[in-house]
Amino acid sequence: MNKLTQDKNVYLQARKHPVYSKEIAMTNAYASFGRISKEFNVPLVNKTFGKGIVRVSCQTIMELDNIPLIIKELVKYRLIEEIGMQPLAYSNKMNSLVLFFKPTGDTSSQKLNEVFQKYYLTSFKYSHLVIDVDYPVIIKGGFQSKRIAVKTAHVSLLKTLKEFNIPCVNQTFGLRIVRVCCRSVVQLDNIAFILKELLKYHLIEEVRMPLEYCYKMRSLVLFLKSVDLESHTIVERVFQKCLFKYHYNLIEIKYPEAAAEKEDFEEEPILSTNINLIQPDEQDANDIPMDTVLKVVILVAIISILLTSVFYKM
Repeated sequence: MNKLTQDKNVYLQARKHPVYSKEIAMTNAYASFGRISKEFNVPLVNKTFGKGIVRVSCQTIMELDNIPLIIKELVKYRLIEEIGMQPLAYSNKMNSLVLFFKPTGDTSSQKLNEVFQKYYLTSFKYSHLVIDVDYPVIIKGGFQSKRIAVKTAHVSLLKTLKEFNIPCVNQTFGLRIVRVCCRSVVQLDNIAFILKELLKYHLIEEVRMPLEYCYKMRSLVLFLKSVDLESHTIVERVFQKCLFKYHYNLIEIKYPEAAAEKEDFEEEPILSTNINLIQPDEQDANDIPMDTVLKVVILVAIISILLTSVFYKM
């Protein structure tokens, strides 16, 4: 795909309009999408479902100007079956455009991902992610309720912890603990996926959460005990950048023996929200390489940014 190797120079020589703005770029992009849809008979839809969907965010004028050219080439090579757009109807209040490319197959999904991986390293820098968008669960004419989201999240979390052989406990102690509260449906729907990415890079040593699901549960609170200081920093950064807006705290939970020296023993551990509890010399010997650190930070941060609109805008 030679046309997909274009860079910033192509863009610079194309714009001569003295008042060219993002609004004009957005208008032109929508018009181009309509022409491509008619020419190649590729549906433009508000919602698309399936596996291996590539979600691409267009935020700058440069990205908006060039995305129609990229889509046209991808469609020519029969890599795209359907294009989801949010929003589907143009509005002059829009600041960005999110596209969902449904691939024609597993191989097509991989090729689409490779294309935008290359673009992420160029001047266009399209933020993208490969995701699975499940068909909505219909309950009494609507989408799944919060209670069902809690149950689904609980089951998924236990399954993920078992897969990576990470202890799920009723109580945990230590200095490097991140307390995460999952309250909304979108937070519950994504917490298992985010935790799985953290576990892939061996950042979590132990997780405290409800061991059994209860019908009355309307939220989930997790206590993530990190492997070492560097892992603790990564986990904190992930939730700090996450646009699902999880409420989280960095805490110390003292061991009961330590608390017993001051008070004749307390059943409940003492919680502290002091962030600077961990000293630099506490880092474990088995440090995670910095390239792994960067990978997990970038991966989960992009997951958070790019999946935000999938669940509430559908």
